[in-house]
Amino acid sequence: MTAVGITVVVDTRAEAPLLGEFGLSLLLEYGAKRILFDVGSGTALAENLNRRGIDPAQLDKLILSHGHYDHTTGLEALLPRMPETTVFYGVGIDASLHSLRDDLPMRSIAMPEAARRALFAHPRRREIDALTEIAAGMFLTGPIPRVSGEDCGGRFYLNIAGTVPDSIADEQALLLAEGILISGCCHAGVINTMEYCLRTHPEIPIHAVVGGLHLLHAGEARLQQTADYLKHHAVRQLVLLHCTGDEAVAFLRDQLPECTILTPAAGETVTL
Repeated sequence: MTAVGITVVVDTRAEAPLLGEFGLSLLLEYGAKRILFDVGSGTALAENLNRRGIDPAQLDKLILSHGHYDHTTGLEALLPRMPETTVFYGVGIDASLHSLRDDLPMRSIAMPEAARRALFAHPRRREIDALTEIAAGMFLTGPIPRVSGEDCGGRFYLNIAGTVPDSIADEQALLLAEGILISGCCHAGVINTMEYCLRTHPEIPIHAVVGGLHLLHAGEARLQQTADYLKHHAVRQLVLLHCTGDEAVAFLRDQLPECTILTPAAGETVTL
């Protein structure tokens, strides 16, 4: 088994001297490969990579989980520094994406235009439209079928009028042969995401889930459904970040006493 090191580069919480911001970026060290997963929502990524002495030009791959601004804004500053790095993204990542909350008017949450230009000008980019092995033991899901009834964590739309719902179909997750599943926000739901991986790769039992689970506004029934599923599949470790929510973390800790649950800040590294 290959040890997998996961360093949180961007999240809301940060260990000094790194900066915190609302967004997510992870650095995966997988054997000899170094893979960046998502790029945050602003300036923290470039600054945090610099403070950790990480040269973007030396990264092997860049994976974008989906097109929301808090996972893509860092592209503008990053991509010119990594011309030889392949960028993987899902179909429709540059769609017009909007969100509506009770306390806020409809707002755009799409990839900023400068980030979009940087992505589509990049000489080494690859659109993923189906489950794909991108390197030995590394699988991107492509679109994740929605079958469990889990919602996508909020009211999302493909137009400003709010008449075309957005299921966030461009979202993808990363499955490692070691049984580790990595997600940006898990808008598809962790049940749907795991079910798809287990159906397509039954030889890879998933023992660890890393990333945001978008349970911030989930009710007790949704939380219980999630906990029961993770318990049934004997998931032994959760590394919960970004949009999971403190109440959801506490609920899962209570329901899954046999599971190690970590909530690292930017600057911390977890070895799985």
